Amino acid sequence: MPHGPSRRSLLAAGGLGGLGALTGLDAFPAAGAEAPLTFASPSLTPYVDELPVPPVLTGDRTIAMAPATHRFHRDLAVARTWSYGGQPYLGPTIEARRDEPLSLTFSNGFGAGHLFAADIDPTLEGASELDRTLPRTAVHLHGAITPPEADGHPEHTFRPGAELTYRHPNGQDAAHLWYHDHAMGITRLNAVAGLAGMYLLRDRYDTGAADNPLGLPGGEFEVPLTLADRRFGADGSLVFRTTRTMPQGHWDGGTYGDVMTVNGVVSPYLRVARGCYRFRVLNASNARAYRLFFTNRMPFWVVGNDAGLLDAPARTTAVRLAPGERLDLVVDFGTLAAGDHVDLTDDQQESPETVAATGVVPLADIMRFVGTGVRGFASAPPARLRGGAGRPAPLPALPAAGSVPRRVVTLTPALADGWPPAGMMMNNLRYDDGPILTPRQGTAEVWEFVNASAEAHPMHLHLVHMRIVERQRFDVAAYRAANPRPNPGTAWSPSADPYLLGAAQPPLAWEAGAKDTVGCPPGMVTRVLVRFPAAAELGFDPDASFAAMNGMRLRGYVWHCHILDHEDDCMMARYRVTR
Repeated sequence: MPHGPSRRSLLAAGGLGGLGALTGLDAFPAAGAEAPLTFASPSLTPYVDELPVPPVLTGDRTIAMAPATHRFHRDLAVARTWSYGGQPYLGPTIEARRDEPLSLTFSNGFGAGHLFAADIDPTLEGASELDRTLPRTAVHLHGAITPPEADGHPEHTFRPGAELTYRHPNGQDAAHLWYHDHAMGITRLNAVAGLAGMYLLRDRYDTGAADNPLGLPGGEFEVPLTLADRRFGADGSLVFRTTRTMPQGHWDGGTYGDVMTVNGVVSPYLRVARGCYRFRVLNASNARAYRLFFTNRMPFWVVGNDAGLLDAPARTTAVRLAPGERLDLVVDFGTLAAGDHVDLTDDQQESPETVAATGVVPLADIMRFVGTGVRGFASAPPARLRGGAGRPAPLPALPAAGSVPRRVVTLTPALADGWPPAGMMMNNLRYDDGPILTPRQGTAEVWEFVNASAEAHPMHLHLVHMRIVERQRFDVAAYRAANPRPNPGTAWSPSADPYLLGAAQPPLAWEAGAKDTVGCPPGMVTRVLVRFPAAAELGFDPDASFAAMNGMRLRGYVWHCHILDHEDDCMMARYRVTR
């Protein structure tokens, strides 16, 4: 099919006017302009389909990745999808135990071609015309401390007819991990097609059983919730494109659905007993963030972040969840009478640039909880989750300010402000540009994410965990005026210290735990503590090289924005944890 200009030609165009001229389209609208025409889903009544709960797999096994079919809503026809493990959409929940290694072999059964073949942009790094007919896959266990060869490196991909075994040591605290595709240049497409699933790591404290030592809801009262906005055609099919602004087959900056799905079903309902439930909530959306709360504004507890439990439950009435992040919630439905209901809703506002270009609006109809009147799990969470007898060790105290070396990371568009930029960049570098970051094993650093762009970026580092130290506003205009950026490909990471505004803000209580993905708001410096483990404590060398399926030698890990559309373009880089 005809294909327009390459990503590099867009970068070289020098501005959004040039972008419009190159594509034969008008320049992208500024914030406040009328939203462009979108591909709208059919009108669908929420809360008519019951929440499906994926099956649980344990132990070493082979998991087939293959085409499937699925009905997303009672009023939609059956759609073609992709899935893991024979599911109609998405994948089963994998459960593992700490210090019990698990070998998972994934086979690529997509020989019939890509579900979104027409949406592939072969000018993106790693993508090619061959992906239309023989799509690549890679499986990343997000949040896992795992050897480089088992990490799902975006260049360690395999095509239909091949399989790859990933061996995970599981040598970390109980955590809510998830597995998803990570094939360079087509991750955003493979994810919407259905390649994502949960991975719950248990330990002797957080067992998941009804009689777990921590007293958290378990068994039938622990429910996984995978949130993902999607878009559908009149025939019920999945639609990848958001707007008509860009021709099909061009990267367009961000994939936003106009319908909410939970566990692959449009705005479902769940029947709940009187008492507490533990919800393992994952934001598997490509680009959409959420601000979640209940319609009656009832409080609930956050008991864990991405990488495990908090020290103590944090009571709140609302939480934010960026793409790739997970939250571990305990909700008390003790006052919900039989037949009554309460809804989980969202009012997250995207940036003006995003709204102007995509017409994206909050998706209020997340899911509904309907009371059964039956007595359920009556106990509230314990006052402490870490520290003391029968509990895991407390989280380490954060170091004193200035006692840890810092590293500045800039987050910027590749072109002038506007939507979509021709790319989003970290330190003004593309994936193949140097230098590669080389933190030392056994050391800690404070990374300062200086977000000089107009939208939030959820930053994800493979292998390691992070703790949020603080966030602080800065004068973006003054910062950029005083520090002109060179052309893309030249490292650029000036400190924002002279342009800081107001006092630094510590993390909210519910986001103070160990994380692998951190939301970095626009116009702010987000400081996180990162510790880089040594080979002796890991039981493997994180800097060991390994052979990819195509025969090339790879080394190290990647870090990137977890807006999958950004990750598929310029916003991903390599790093090595050296001795």
